[in-house]
Amino acid sequence: MMHHVSHHDLEHTYANAVNTIQSQMNFEDAVKQLEEVARAGHGKAALFLAELYYQGFRVERDSMKAQYWQKMATMKA
Repeated sequence: MMHHVSHHDLEHTYANAVNTIQSQMNFEDAVKQLEEVARAGHGKAALFLAELYYQGFRVERDSMKAQYWQKMATMKA
């Protein structure tokens, strides 16, 4: 878990995960990283996850997960 991590570290992990997804490498690990970062309070990561699940991009389309991450993003904003 990523508790008590600096915003810079969260941003770094978020950027790495996004790059991994966009470069078509290991999606599962990247999605797990995004979820950890989003749970730690990174709003952009939660929004990114919401979009992935809404579109079914690199993950199975899942409107419930998309809504969950969108709600998490608004709570962190």
